[in-house]
Amino acid sequence: MDDDQLRFVIYDKSNAFQRDFIRDGNADLNANAISVADFILDDDDPALPSVTADGTRCGVWFRGAERFRGPITATPGEGPTGQVTAHVESDMRKMWHWTCWPVPTAALSAQTVEYRSISGKSEYVFKTFLQENIARLGVSWSVAADHGWGTSVRGTMRFHYPGDRLLPLLDADHLLVVLSYDVEGNTVVDVRQAATVPGVFTVDTGIPDQYKFNRTSPTATRAIVGGRGEGVDREFKQVIDAARETHWDDVIETFVDARSNDEGADITPDAQAAVDEGAPQASVSTDLVETKRFQFGTTYQLGDLLNVRLGPVDTTEQITQVSITCDSDQGTVVTPHIGGPDTDDTDVQLATQVARLAQGLRDQGRR
Repeated sequence: MDDDQLRFVIYDKSNAFQRDFIRDGNADLNANAISVADFILDDDDPALPSVTADGTRCGVWFRGAERFRGPITATPGEGPTGQVTAHVESDMRKMWHWTCWPVPTAALSAQTVEYRSISGKSEYVFKTFLQENIARLGVSWSVAADHGWGTSVRGTMRFHYPGDRLLPLLDADHLLVVLSYDVEGNTVVDVRQAATVPGVFTVDTGIPDQYKFNRTSPTATRAIVGGRGEGVDREFKQVIDAARETHWDDVIETFVDARSNDEGADITPDAQAAVDEGAPQASVSTDLVETKRFQFGTTYQLGDLLNVRLGPVDTTEQITQVSITCDSDQGTVVTPHIGGPDTDDTDVQLATQVARLAQGLRDQGRR
C-alpha cells in the first residue's frame, strides 16, 4: 500500500508545488523537536533538479497524512553514476532560529526593558511570545487562537530561543506544537493536548521491546526564590512541599533567582516551579513494537501518552519519537519510542551535557 510508504512532496522556495514521489527512506518524527527525513535519488533522476534547487522545501507524508514539512538542508552525493541523499528538516527548526526580544515592537536600539515577562497558562505564554516575534520578523507564519490549556507559568525572554525557554513549559503540560500549512504554504502554529492511549502496556501485551527503567528520590522539597532588590532589601519567598518531606523523611532546599521578573510581580510561581521540577521520578525508556491494535496514525499519534507497567515502575510515559524506515525489499518498519534518551549511553550523556552547557552559555551571553 502506498500509504505504508514514505511519500515526499517537493515545493520550491515560494511554496509552489513541483513534484510528488515515493522513495525508500527514513524519517524520525520527534515531539516538540526537529523532525528529520532522508531519501536517496540516482544522480540522473528527473526529480533531482527540483530537489537540489536553493530553498527547496519538502513535505513528508506517511499513512495518508503530512507528518512534517521543511527545507531540504543538505544534498550530499557521489558520482559518476552515483546517488544523492536529500536531508529534510522540519520547520520546528525555527524555534531555535528566531529570538524573542524584550520589546519586540521596538528597534534594537530602543530595547528599554531588560526582560519581556509574560504570565498565564503555558499555551498562552508560548503563543503570545511567538506571535509577537513573528510580527516583528514579518514572516508568513500565524498563530492559532489560544485554547486556555496548560498550567500557570511565567516566561521571561531576553533574545532567547523559544525552543530553549518555551517548549519545556509545553512539555511539562504534555502540550504539543502542531505546524500546518494553508493552500499558499503559509505556516500556522497551534498546540494540541496529548491523548492517552487506552489500556496498560506490560511485557505481556507484546508491545514493549527491551526496556530500561529508573526511579529517583526528590531533588527538592522546598524552594527559596529571590526577586528584585539587593542585599537586605531583596525580596524572598518560599514554597514548601510538606507532604513530600513527610513521605520521604527528607528536607532538600533549592534557590531560584527571579531578578528578571517585573517590579511587584508575584515570584512565588518561580519557587513552585522549582519544587515541581524536583519531584521524585519514575521513568521507562523503550522502543515499542507495532501491532494491528497499536498502530501509528490509527490508535496513537506522536506525543501521546501510554500507561506502562514494566519492572518496578508503574507510570505514564510519552511517545517522544516515531522512527519510520521504508525499504522496497524489506518493507516498512515503524518504531515508536517512549521516555527519554538512553542514559546509560555515554555518547547520549555527553550530547545532553553539551546541549545544556550550550544553552547555559547562550543565557549568559544575553544578560
